[in-house]
Amino acid sequence: MNRRYSSWLQGSLAYTYGHAIDNNQGGGGNTLFGSTFPTSVFNGDYRGEKGSSSIDQRHRLVVNAVASPTFTRSTTPAARYLVNNWQLSVVSIAASSQPLVPTISVQNGAPGVLSTFSLNGLGGSGRVPFESTSALDLGPVYRTDARIAKVLPVTERFKAYLMFEAFNVFNRPQVAGPGPRVTQQYTAIKQTSGALAGQIALVPNPSYGAILQTQAPPDGTTARRAQVALRLVF
Repeated sequence: MNRRYSSWLQGSLAYTYGHAIDNNQGGGGNTLFGSTFPTSVFNGDYRGEKGSSSIDQRHRLVVNAVASPTFTRSTTPAARYLVNNWQLSVVSIAASSQPLVPTISVQNGAPGVLSTFSLNGLGGSGRVPFESTSALDLGPVYRTDARIAKVLPVTERFKAYLMFEAFNVFNRPQVAGPGPRVTQQYTAIKQTSGALAGQIALVPNPSYGAILQTQAPPDGTTARRAQVALRLVF
């Protein structure tokens, strides 16, 4: 939706709803047979891996506005270079969380199995078998970028734009990166004493869900940052 409110103010709003579903290709590796084991938790049970994709983002709202007010009708150099020709641009994004797959780290596996690094010995996906592929939230996105620009009309065909830009103005945490959160929910450990001695137990990981990274291209961070730029138009 686009709307011009006056000769100096305009804005737009865009909302997207989507739901991406797959067989855990993104969260547990490629489920196609290749040089390694299949990545389902149970052998050949690819339907059991079906769920929200790692790129699934259910809601996304983008709002932007541009304000270019005219403070005076004067054409004097002071009006052109100091009072008028200012522009404010704002872009705000609000998006729902993308999912992460909870996993198990097997410290002590069952003896005599194909793979001692997986809970059931298959060597496939390390997903927690009683959790969905989208049980852990990456985190919602709330971000506002803004720019203040001063237009310097040098000649009729040549203009200079002096700009001050700020990204993630309110410095909200943006969880991102190849390993953004601790996905290990349990550790599989063999009991050495008591009535359950010799059996494998799942011990909860106290760091499960903790933030590990807040990095993203192009400059490796999602923290608030600012820059000054000069653009020449001719």
